[in-house]
Amino acid sequence: MSKLMKKVTFLILIALLGFQDMNVQKTSKADYSQMIKLEGMEYSGGITFYIEKNSEILIAVQNDSIKWKADVIKNCRKRKAKITSVSIRSERLKVLFGKNKIAFVTIENGETECVTDEKVRQTF
Repeated sequence: MSKLMKKVTFLILIALLGFQDMNVQKTSKADYSQMIKLEGMEYSGGITFYIEKNSEILIAVQNDSIKWKADVIKNCRKRKAKITSVSIRSERLKVLFGKNKIAFVTIENGETECVTDEKVRQTF
């Protein structure tokens, strides 16, 4: 390789490293003052569940880092509803909110499934 080629390669490498998002590997630390712990809701692997104050967002915390956040109310297209109950059902959380509304949240990734009125009748 010629000297010019080495310099160009080096400059390209520096430029690529400079434009990378260095925040990608950072995990956000849990700010416990802004959350309400759901007592008795610890899951294997040290996952603990919280509800964010004033926003009704469900949060999973593992090793003092936020694993995921799930805005169940917004994802299920409801407004001014509050989470009334959360329980563990195998590998999912069953979340009751509003007037007889149900959602299931996958514990490992926070993926939310909103249950329709027809499915609600089948779950009870």
